[in-house]
Amino acid sequence: MDKKPIRLCVLLTAVCLSLALMLSSVPAQAGKKKKAETVEELTPEKLAILDNKEILYTYDSLGRKDPFRPFVDFSQIERSIPTETDRPLTPLEKYALNQYRLVGIMLAGDMHNYALVEDPENVGHTVHQGDMIGNASGYVKEIKLNEVTIEEPYIDIFDKKQVRTITLKLRDLEEENTLFLDKEE
Repeated sequence: MDKKPIRLCVLLTAVCLSLALMLSSVPAQAGKKKKAETVEELTPEKLAILDNKEILYTYDSLGRKDPFRPFVDFSQIERSIPTETDRPLTPLEKYALNQYRLVGIMLAGDMHNYALVEDPENVGHTVHQGDMIGNASGYVKEIKLNEVTIEEPYIDIFDKKQVRTITLKLRDLEEENTLFLDKEE
C-alpha cells in the first residue's frame, strides 16, 4: 500500500495548523481603529491663503452627458398627428388649442349649436360640431350649455393612435354672479 497520500495529508494538516497559530498570535489591536485625527480650524488667514492658490483641477463637460438631465425624453412621449397637407388650413387650425378662449355659446335647439372662440389675436371665430380646431388635428365633438368638447388624436409611446378629450369651459354655473337690480320705490 502506498503511504504517499497519507503523508501528504499529514503535511498539509501541519501547514494549516501552523498558519492558524501564527495568525492567532497577531495582536488583537490590529483591527481597532486609530484615534480620530485632529482637524485644524479654518481661520480667515488660512482661508485667504487657500483662495490665492492656483486651482489644479478643472472639469471639462464637453462631450459628456449632463448628469441632471432625465434619461427619458418626455417631449417624445406623445406626438401629435400632423394635419392633412393637401387641403388649405382654416384660421382655426393656425394656433394650438390651449391658445383659444371660449367666449360664447348659442344653443339652437334641435339644430346645430354654435360656439364663439377667440384666438390669441382677439379675432372671434364661430364653430359648430365637426369643425377642425387647433394645430394638432382636433375637431369639435360636442357643444353643451357652458362648454365645448374637442377631441384631438395623438400617437402614444407605443405608436398606437389615441384620442384625448379637451374641454373649453365658458364659465362655472355655480360661481356665476347674478346681477340684481334695485327696485324703484
